[in-house]
Amino acid sequence: MIDFYNACPFVFEGEFIDTRKREVVLWRSVGVVWKWLGGSSLAEAGKEFHRDHANVIHSIKAVINAYEGYGHPEIVDNIELVKSKMPMNYYSDDDLWVNYAKNLVRLDQLYAKRVKLAQI
Repeated sequence: MIDFYNACPFVFEGEFIDTRKREVVLWRSVGVVWKWLGGSSLAEAGKEFHRDHANVIHSIKAVINAYEGYGHPEIVDNIELVKSKMPMNYYSDDDLWVNYAKNLVRLDQLYAKRVKLAQI
């Protein structure tokens, strides 16, 4: 989650916990999905941002839709920004990191599919 917090322009404390401003909500969705991709359960990922598991499921669907070309393209930009701030040593023997890397590869595949569809 450190890479997410380094890239995110918002601090999710105080007023930003419960706000419905679009830019904050999109970043919060990325944060929830990022936490879930790291191996947390849906409930644990939601708890980080004071949300429940249903919000996490909605955020996951929003990210997938954004990668497929539907929804908010800003989500893809936010994820790419977080990935650019990541250290490049996320492949390791720890199962948690391998799972994390596999999910990032899956998001990259969805993004490539989105770009391919946009070119048609």
